[in-house]
Amino acid sequence: MVAIGRAASTFLSWTTPQGIQTPLELSQRPEGRFTICKRDISPGDDLLSIPLSSCLKSDSLENLAEKLAHEKNRGSKSKFAPYIEFLPTLEGDEASGRPALSHLPRFWKGKRLDLVLDGGQLDARMRRDERPDIDQWALACVDSRANFLGDGMGYAMTPMLDMINHDGTAPTCARIDKDKGFSGAGDILHLTTGKS
Repeated sequence: MVAIGRAASTFLSWTTPQGIQTPLELSQRPEGRFTICKRDISPGDDLLSIPLSSCLKSDSLENLAEKLAHEKNRGSKSKFAPYIEFLPTLEGDEASGRPALSHLPRFWKGKRLDLVLDGGQLDARMRRDERPDIDQWALACVDSRANFLGDGMGYAMTPMLDMINHDGTAPTCARIDKDKGFSGAGDILHLTTGKS
């Protein structure tokens, strides 16, 4: 394992005042970041609890990408700056441990695309998804990391959730606890182990 860099430390320091809670720890290897849990987790335990106010949210993926690009352009003035500085870059940044988005098929060119033998489906999808009017970094982050919050709630870039290694067959359940005005915390997203 390699030491977690400055951007990771800044991000992790940012999560606490944002109300983000998780038993998972962020770790890093030369090939990328991952989360680990060093304690037993039982069915129903929260893997992540995060106020929706700590997420970037929008009604569509395209609008979410535009919102992410806007927040990135705000730089250190953005509430989300530590999170944005921790997201992957297009080409990667080995010094800070930020992975590259260039490995995503949307950025493949020439010979690499020619090696895909799927009857042209990938190429057709890439042409259909091409959006030169939207910041390509933001669109790639959203396409690879955003989650659907549910009907009428749209999509979100959810800090920490997008760093959890996924196994599509592992039973997890997400729920949103609506703020009834008593706690002052706002709506909270919970990701738990086990089935609902």
